[in-house]
Amino acid sequence: MQRPEDVVKLLREDGFRITPQRVAIVEHILKTDKHPSADSIHRAVKRRYPMIGLSTVYKTLEMLKGKSLVSEIGVDGQARFDAHTEDHVNLVCMRCGRIDDIDEKSIKRMQARVAQKSGYRIVRGSFEMAGYCAGCRSD
Repeated sequence: MQRPEDVVKLLREDGFRITPQRVAIVEHILKTDKHPSADSIHRAVKRRYPMIGLSTVYKTLEMLKGKSLVSEIGVDGQARFDAHTEDHVNLVCMRCGRIDDIDEKSIKRMQARVAQKSGYRIVRGSFEMAGYCAGCRSD
């Protein structure tokens, strides 16, 4: 996982304007193991920077997505963001919306088989599986 200061440096080198609010957004999304929505990021950063607008959060997330520093996951029509950009599985609870990351080594083997069958050169991949987390299961 990236360190916030490395991401800020990369963005600065690419000519993006770096503000304290953007740094706070980057820090928040990189330091959480949750998969926050833009609204939850906005609420968290607003505690430090009361004047931050939701549009700043969206613009920063778009910038981070464009640099492949975060990915977007759709859960029940809501965008959630994941700074874990290495190959992994996202397990999504269909009841509470919880998302867990699972690093699964077999993804590399699956990617190799898909590449061989399709002719694609697979650069990265993440997969989503939906079900019910331990707290929501009713076995």
